[in-house]
Amino acid sequence: MARKKKGGEGGTGGEGSWMVTFSDLSTLLLTFFVLLLSMSSMDDLKLKSMFQNFTSSSGILLFKQYGEIYHAKEIFIQGLYEKLKDALIVNKDTEGIENELASNITENPFVKASGAVRFEDLENGFKLVFGQGILFRSGSADIKPEMLPVLKHVANFIRVSSYQVYIDGHTDAVPIHTDKFSSNEELSLARAYNIMEYLVKGCGASADTIAIAGYGSYRPVAPNNTPEGRAKNRRVEIIFKNQKYF
Repeated sequence: MARKKKGGEGGTGGEGSWMVTFSDLSTLLLTFFVLLLSMSSMDDLKLKSMFQNFTSSSGILLFKQYGEIYHAKEIFIQGLYEKLKDALIVNKDTEGIENELASNITENPFVKASGAVRFEDLENGFKLVFGQGILFRSGSADIKPEMLPVLKHVANFIRVSSYQVYIDGHTDAVPIHTDKFSSNEELSLARAYNIMEYLVKGCGASADTIAIAGYGSYRPVAPNNTPEGRAKNRRVEIIFKNQKYF
């Protein structure tokens, strides 16, 4: 019985087999570029958080010994530093405190002196202290427009982290009585509420993880008998606490 030769007449042949490899390669390249495009459009905080979660669940993989790819809090603080720099550049209505921050911004994103913004580590979390004039104008509870990107960065961190957040408003002891606010307690609470409202309604943070309080002048951090002390007491604190402590 005559056998049909491979590649002869009526056979399938091997001339087009290279097309299979070529199509596979084209598909892989397409997938690679689509992945690059999707990564370029992702929020940096979410992307880094994804890598952190992957690292923490990597089990006995060899690169686990090199530690976490990044620390969420440090990335958040660095990003906040950049947002504050942008806000200071945009802001034309400086009140002295912004200039104080601007003079130190190349060395430290947070100023230790009164005013500006301070970062403080806590036993079970950390807090941001926004000093006078950074978020609000005197006697007002309306957030400065140039500070909205800063608060949006805070909201992004709240969404991808597991902290319980407290927003506390504080004032000095000088009495206030305006058409909008009859006391320092009302002003401090209105400021905390407006921040929470923007984080939740404007930026999509979960209201379940945020609580607010307005203490007025009842929790000073400095004496109210000097202008410097009163400046330190006029502040808003955003406190992040680990939920495992609740």
